[in-house]
Amino acid sequence: MYSESSVCGGEEIGVIIGESSYSYSTILLERDSLGKVIVGSHVVANLNGRCVLGIVESIRSGLPLLSDEVRDLDSVKRMLESDAAWVVESTRYHVARARWVSYLDTLTTRGEQVAPKIPPQPGSAVYLAEAEVLKRVFAPDGDGWLRVGSLLGSGVEYRIDVNKLTRHLAILAVTGGGKSNTVCVITRGLVSRYGVSTVIFDRHGEYGNLGLGPREAKLLRPARVNPASLSFWELLSMAGLEPQATVQKRILRWLWGELTKRYQQGKIGAADLIPKAVEVLETASRTTKPSRQESDSLAKSFENVVGDTVSNAPAAKQDQILGVLDKLNDLQDLYGSALDPNIPTDLTRILEPGKATVMDLSMMEDNVADAVTSHYLRRLLQARINVRGENMSRREVYPVPVITIIEEAHVLIPKDEPTLTKRWAARIAREGRKFGVGMVIVSQRPKKLDVDVLSQTNNKIILKMVEPQDIGYVRAASEELSEDLASLLPSLNTGEALIMGSMARMPAVVKIDKCEVTTGGRDINIVEETRRWLLKGEPNLDELAL
Repeated sequence: MYSESSVCGGEEIGVIIGESSYSYSTILLERDSLGKVIVGSHVVANLNGRCVLGIVESIRSGLPLLSDEVRDLDSVKRMLESDAAWVVESTRYHVARARWVSYLDTLTTRGEQVAPKIPPQPGSAVYLAEAEVLKRVFAPDGDGWLRVGSLLGSGVEYRIDVNKLTRHLAILAVTGGGKSNTVCVITRGLVSRYGVSTVIFDRHGEYGNLGLGPREAKLLRPARVNPASLSFWELLSMAGLEPQATVQKRILRWLWGELTKRYQQGKIGAADLIPKAVEVLETASRTTKPSRQESDSLAKSFENVVGDTVSNAPAAKQDQILGVLDKLNDLQDLYGSALDPNIPTDLTRILEPGKATVMDLSMMEDNVADAVTSHYLRRLLQARINVRGENMSRREVYPVPVITIIEEAHVLIPKDEPTLTKRWAARIAREGRKFGVGMVIVSQRPKKLDVDVLSQTNNKIILKMVEPQDIGYVRAASEELSEDLASLLPSLNTGEALIMGSMARMPAVVKIDKCEVTTGGRDINIVEETRRWLLKGEPNLDELAL
């Protein structure tokens, strides 16, 4: 071992052996260091007079005299019970593999990762990072830092940089791994400490009480959309009109434009928009000849139904009008439960700035939840873009940055099928950072997530994961997730997470704080719920049989 004295401090836990690179080193550990050093521990080494900080990604133990080629169990037992057992024990070793992440001084003084370009030398001592060093790295003072838990092993507080959430975050875990608790911890911190506007698209009704008091704006149960707020393109997608159906698209664009103009003029109400559209089309279909395109039938039908003159109606045949009519009837059947004319059209009245809004999607079919989620994602992004534009008074604006949280993201943003939400989630993933719209996607089936959206989440909180395909899919979308760290994921306990990305100073294994007020995401207690029901009185088995 080199005779250098440590400039890094901390307890010496071993020396570097074998070949060492600027990114990885193998450490032969002191025999008594096992337990002090765990996977996820942070270590330091002296590199040309500077400290380089790394994370332990794997640990192995071995006994050369008990290699995996030994086959005689009785001989092994006799050897371990004999006077020569100490000889066997003296060959026991522990080896760790550490990834060097950054020079320590750049992390603590500038908050920047600067990776070394030369390797720590074999024979160099390696030290366990001291608690004070870890605090300076992982719990920096200053505005914008939010506690989410503590480092596993050392118990040092762990904070994330709120300002980096506009680079988006993926929270991934098996069912019961702690996703809902993590969302609760982050949401409570964002809103209660910093007043960050937060919108949760709650697929399972898990966030009815976040305990935020006046900062908890409202629980929208169920979450709905005012039809007057629908854009033409949303209406087109929900109606299911094919892009190549140009005449039908022209009919719907004209009709929706004329009806929304009358709504803005106060001549019809929001509740009338789709019914009036259906009525106009029904009337026109009865007066239009099957074989000839006519323009006056739509105009006359509009005047009869709405009571207002109109011009520039498109020419259409009867079957083309009937095609649009069928699609609007389908829209009412499929998405009618998502539409409510009593919902405010002012975005800031629905999603109050500086507060948390929970949009309960738990009682909806997937297609309805998709329509609601995509609608508000679109409006939030466009409203934030408008803040930077001209003529703000004539456009919808949202005055402050906002964090959107999408539960069951693998359903709403799937990799193999188009959804309304995926279009706007992909755009937020690409452009949201520039306009102050952050996106958090939450999923227990990451392999079903759209890979483009997942790969653009710069930050990851990965709790327990066991399915190899899920782990491999996440690795492919995560630059910082090494094979060694990925192998740790199945052994994580509930609430333990690997955190990485720009919101973190460097990767770390963290015990997420407990969010006591969250009521969802827990397993149903079958025995307790059944017992409570039975105590209400003896059940009538004949009624149950029915």
